[in-house]
Amino acid sequence: MKNTLKRLSVTGCAAVAIFATTTVTSASAASGGAACSVTGASGSLSFTNWTARHVDISGWVKDTAADGRHVAIRFVSIDSGTGWVTEWSWHANHNGNGSTVSFTTYASPSGDSLDSIGAQVAVMDDGGTIVRSCTDYA
Repeated sequence: MKNTLKRLSVTGCAAVAIFATTTVTSASAASGGAACSVTGASGSLSFTNWTARHVDISGWVKDTAADGRHVAIRFVSIDSGTGWVTEWSWHANHNGNGSTVSFTTYASPSGDSLDSIGAQVAVMDDGGTIVRSCTDYA
């Protein structure tokens, strides 16, 4: 029993190390992901080649409710030096309940402002106003 507990403790520590938050420096390229769901929408972004100046992005957004509203997802970034949050363009899904829209893109701001990155998923009305949303960071 003691050996089993010891193995589980070591395995638990290894799992914590694997899922620790990645810090991006100018000399490293990292990967990660962000995903969340609200009533009516779910979505996810995957990040590769992530540095403070560039990131490759692949993602999807799914409409999960027959409510007549469309759903969207967008990339968000935070510059840790200034605290400035940048909300990038929306990728919308107007195809109705059960449909998923996938895409690939990238972000390359003029400065080194991709210190923290994430995804925002939203349900929107016809005028583009956010009805419900969630945000998750890598």
